[in-house]
Amino acid sequence: MKKILKTVLSAAILCLTAVIMSVCVSAETEDVELPTTMAKNSSGSWGQSITFQKTSFDCSRFTPESVINVEFELDGEWTGIGAPVELILQNFSTADPQIWAKVEPFEYDETTASFRYEDMAAAYGSDDFSGVDNMCLGDCGIVMKATKFVITNCEKVEVTTTEATTTEAVTEPATSAETTAAAETTAATAAAETEAPSEIGGGSIPIIPIVIVTVVVAVIIVVVIIIIKSKRRFY
Repeated sequence: MKKILKTVLSAAILCLTAVIMSVCVSAETEDVELPTTMAKNSSGSWGQSITFQKTSFDCSRFTPESVINVEFELDGEWTGIGAPVELILQNFSTADPQIWAKVEPFEYDETTASFRYEDMAAAYGSDDFSGVDNMCLGDCGIVMKATKFVITNCEKVEVTTTEATTTEAVTEPATSAETTAAAETTAATAAAETEAPSEIGGGSIPIIPIVIVTVVVAVIIVVVIIIIKSKRRFY
């Protein structure tokens, strides 16, 4: 009985550890959808439908788990060999000679295609994508238009906000009544901010991890109680 109890507890601990690690990893990455409003019909002869410059997306944010999922529309029926679209990674500023890496999708049909990290690294010749100047979606011999472009598991970018200070010119001195009214308004605003509840730790409470941990702990407790009751029945 002790051996069974030890096995159950070990399995529960491993499960809990895996859940926590999964939550931590997912919190460090994010999926990014790039806009395709500027997409156009490609030439139909190895032309590009849309190009994302480095200012739109920095490819150094790729992680080994990143996958690029695209959706597109074809003008006609695809009868060629292989995929109707390709991903292009271009470096014209730091590479000599310039790099024009063509990446084939590992999954595709006539409306969607997916490109994985290892194939991009192999085509580009390196897993250092910091020098990529342009990322394009091109056709492989048929007129095509990109409609969706999503990159999964990208490194998160910390956004720093700066509080802007506006200085207004005073043309006339304020009257005593205006000064009193302004003071009352300021006091009321300060009181309202003081009464407003603040978020714990400067951010929202991580509800999902707490719920997962709670459920796992509850399962462990129930299993232990069942084992103890079963053990008592034998005595």
